[in-house]
Amino acid sequence: MIIAVMPAYNEEKTVFSAVQRTKAFVDKVIVVDDASSDATASLARKAGAVVVSHDQNRGLGSALRTGFSKALSMKADIVITIDADGQHDPKDIPKLLEGIRRGYGFVLGRRDLSKYPFVKKFGNLFLNAATNFISGTSLKDTESGSRAFTTDALKKLRLIAERYEIAVEIIFEVGRNGIKYANVPISSPIYVKGVGVADGIKNFLFLMRRRERSIKDYWADFKYVMRNALKKR
Repeated sequence: MIIAVMPAYNEEKTVFSAVQRTKAFVDKVIVVDDASSDATASLARKAGAVVVSHDQNRGLGSALRTGFSKALSMKADIVITIDADGQHDPKDIPKLLEGIRRGYGFVLGRRDLSKYPFVKKFGNLFLNAATNFISGTSLKDTESGSRAFTTDALKKLRLIAERYEIAVEIIFEVGRNGIKYANVPISSPIYVKGVGVADGIKNFLFLMRRRERSIKDYWADFKYVMRNALKKR
């Protein structure tokens, strides 16, 4: 069974269409309503989604974790994540699924950022490099919310993030667990303002806290830095 998890907060303008269009490519859609103050939950149900509602706003990370738990309880074989705001085209879901069928445990959609604001592109480039460096991965567009997991891979991830940090935490956990991964190109029909520079810094600091490092590791890092510093003299 293929299940799409769609976190949503005050998305009454787009959630109905997002659910209906996503249903064409998956078996079930789970909308996690993160305590919206509008008609998000009722419109998602009307569109045919399974709706799980938070009693208070907990953030993107908590919404995704709630959705993952629900999908696993429904015996999903593959779990897709997709945004409710229209920035992802459900027609790209087959690309993600093809990656899974080729044997990858995690597939990440890579957006075309060419039309995005310069600050957004620069921040994405910096955070992408930092995330891969810390995680030991080589993925593009690590902030992308378009993803696919096998349930075996998803069950290995130890996710604790409550807000935007969930995006980079997923990459970190993919690297930590040695999960086979791939990128696929996806369209990004509209630009939706999301993670800003401050959020990017928070994400980086969160990853540094998540990184499990021993005194021996830090000593090895220090020797590496000093060795390279001496070579430059």
